[in-house]
Amino acid sequence: MSATQAQDGTPLKRIAFASMVGTVIEWYDFFLFVLCSSIVFPHIFFPQGDSASATIESFAVFGVAYVARPVGAAVFGHYGDKLGRKTSLTATLVLMGGATLGIAVLPTYDSLGLAAPVILTVLRLCQGFGLGGEWGGAALLAVEHAPPGKRGLYGLFPQLGNPIGFFLSNAVLQLTLLVVGRDGFERGGWRVAFLIGGAFIFIGLYVRLRIMDSQVFIASKARGKGHGSFPLGALLRNHWKVLVLSIVMQAPFAVGSYGLNSYFGTYVTDTLGKPASWVLMAGMVGSLLSIPTYIAFSMLSDKIGRKPVYAIGGFGWLILALPFYWLISTGSLIGVIVAVALGWSICHAASFAVQSSYLAELFPTEVRYSGASMSYQMSSVLFGAPAGAIAAALYANTGSIYSVSIYVIVGCAVGLIALTQVRETFRTSLDHPSEPAQASATSRAASHAPLDAG
Repeated sequence: MSATQAQDGTPLKRIAFASMVGTVIEWYDFFLFVLCSSIVFPHIFFPQGDSASATIESFAVFGVAYVARPVGAAVFGHYGDKLGRKTSLTATLVLMGGATLGIAVLPTYDSLGLAAPVILTVLRLCQGFGLGGEWGGAALLAVEHAPPGKRGLYGLFPQLGNPIGFFLSNAVLQLTLLVVGRDGFERGGWRVAFLIGGAFIFIGLYVRLRIMDSQVFIASKARGKGHGSFPLGALLRNHWKVLVLSIVMQAPFAVGSYGLNSYFGTYVTDTLGKPASWVLMAGMVGSLLSIPTYIAFSMLSDKIGRKPVYAIGGFGWLILALPFYWLISTGSLIGVIVAVALGWSICHAASFAVQSSYLAELFPTEVRYSGASMSYQMSSVLFGAPAGAIAAALYANTGSIYSVSIYVIVGCAVGLIALTQVRETFRTSLDHPSEPAQASATSRAASHAPLDAG
């Protein structure tokens, strides 16, 4: 295998891009929907009269995706482990892109009545179902094709979809608002952003259809090891402890991201009375600054291991929890930007940059798609989904924003305790987990010399 090609001869640049494009769409759609759920959807898809109820209903539709994500992880993980990664990844991309295009052309409540929010809910469920299988497959596409000693670096590419998707969704909405104004935005300008998201599907399909399944997966399936009728059952039966620990160890990332880097927007606008543009500006600056630190942390994990880098992220959220809201509470734009930038570039980046490689390496090939997907999605559901509501309830009942900080600290402590029980993986082989990577690569080269030579 050359430095620029995978074992099957596929250019590594193509694999990296193919793994990243779907997660860019995933996070672009995610942030786009949550932003539109607050500023436009309540006014066009729901009965008017009570604006608060319309906003709650709009966010409820956004939240239904969390119900569908674990289901999507189970279904696409099943077929990804049984039939191949490429099959599932193609299906998730079509489903996500189709649902996004559906939202872009969906008639409003004035045209369809109650059918409008119902269809919006169905389309959001389709998005969530596709999202459930997208991330795990994208992570495996990158990690299983990666050259020896560079799984952390190549596992970075699907993770970059998060800051890139966040930046693009904010930038497209800001530009649209600037061009058409608030009235024009509500009348239909917002649809442009969803049309752009849906159009990404054609780029993604073009690239992904030219990618083959990894040699690790092909060899495992040829041996017939574990590729039975129900990979999820094998995961729950034989690897349940690793699954549980891997879910809990992600708690710092989930509660930190939602309790600090997401909930702060409500505090800034509703309590401090600052403009929403501050929230968007801080998020865009933070997400851009995080890209070089993503790269640095992923490369560091190939040198010192996934576990210590992941711990940097967990301890980072824990340490930042109190100073974060102190900086926000200064009421200055600089304070807000510094707080959010620290959260994105250190805590978020250290946790998320190695999440794909670490979760992929924790599970054997025959259940890897199911294991990585279920671990990631269940952590999002258990720790991420309720974090915003818990933060809001804590602040409402205590009157102190630092109660949210304490909540984040507790979540981080729980996750870091679980992390101590999870094994290090960066030197292990993907196809023979009990062997060091170098030893396995040597034996694989001997048994597949003609393939590798090509």
